[in-house]
Amino acid sequence: MSDRTQLAIGRNSISVPRLTKRAVEAGVATALTSCVALLILVLNNVLTGRGGWVNGFDVWYSYMRQPAILGTMILTALTTSLFLAWQRDRGAR
Repeated sequence: MSDRTQLAIGRNSISVPRLTKRAVEAGVATALTSCVALLILVLNNVLTGRGGWVNGFDVWYSYMRQPAILGTMILTALTTSLFLAWQRDRGAR
């Protein structure tokens, strides 16, 4: 069993170590979670009339700067990525 795997970026495919691929997957999941939080907080501020887009962005920025929030997002993404990889490898046998 090889410890390298293919990472697809756009139309290109790059051979990388499995750990690197899992880290990239966790990073992408964390970024997507952050974008969803941004969307929710900005729309909440706009729809409730609390100050508009800029105030919503400020609320999101102060929320994302909290180490506990960022750590939870990264840990959740990493755990999910590793669990799915483990389950995928276990089912291939």
